[in-house]
Amino acid sequence: MPNPDFFAHRLVAGPVRDERDALLLSLCEGRRVLHIGCADHPLTAERVKDGSILHARLLTHASDVLGVDIDRHGVELLREHLGGEYAVLDIAGSDGRAVAEQFKPDVILAGDVIEHVRDAASFLRGIVTLMRAVGNGVELIISTPNGLGAKTLLNTVAGFEMIHPDHVYVFTPASLARLVSDCGLSPSNWFFYHVNSGTGVRARLDRAICRAAARLRPAFAAGQVLVCKATV
Repeated sequence: MPNPDFFAHRLVAGPVRDERDALLLSLCEGRRVLHIGCADHPLTAERVKDGSILHARLLTHASDVLGVDIDRHGVELLREHLGGEYAVLDIAGSDGRAVAEQFKPDVILAGDVIEHVRDAASFLRGIVTLMRAVGNGVELIISTPNGLGAKTLLNTVAGFEMIHPDHVYVFTPASLARLVSDCGLSPSNWFFYHVNSGTGVRARLDRAICRAAARLRPAFAAGQVLVCKATV
C-alpha cells in the first residue's frame, strides 16, 4: 500500500482578502499590465454597462494596459466603450505574440481564465515563452476558484455542485502549483479571497461559515491568486 505521505501536501498559507478585483488591482497598481482574457464572454456587454468588468478598473490603476482576448466581439465592445489598446490573439500560439512582446509588460494578468482553457498546459507554456522573450523579470498573476473552498463543502452537504458551465478545471493550491511548475514557472506569492454570493439568509449564513473557516485555514477561501515568474 502506498505511503500516505506520498499524497500529502501541506496547505499553502497566505493573506485572505475580501474580494478578488481589489486584490488584483493592488498587485497591478502603477505597472504595465498585459491583461489576458480582458473580455468576459458571454457577459462582456452586461458588465461594461454596469461597471463591474475588471478591465475598466484596471485601466485606471495600471500605468499602461494592453488587453488581449480571443473573443473579437468582446474586444470591440471594450474598445468602443472603454478605449485603450487591444489585441485579438491566442497567447498559446505564436501568431500575433510579437504584439505582446513589444508591449514589454511588467505584469501579465490572467484573472479567472485558466479554468476555462481546454489545454491549460499549452496556455501556460505560451505565456512562459512570452515572459522569457520580454526578459525583464515580468510576473504572471493567476486567479482561479479554489477547489478546497469551504463553500464547495457546504454545497456538497446540500447535495449539489456549483460551477460555471464553461469551467473545465477546478484547481486546488497543490494541483495549481504542480501545473505551473511543470510549465516553467516558479510560484512566489499566494493570496486567497472571498466571494460574495448574494444577500439572502442562506447566502449570509454561508458567508459567515466560509469566513470563519478561512480564519482557521486560508485555503478554505473561495478563490486563490498565485504570483509567479518564469524559471531560467
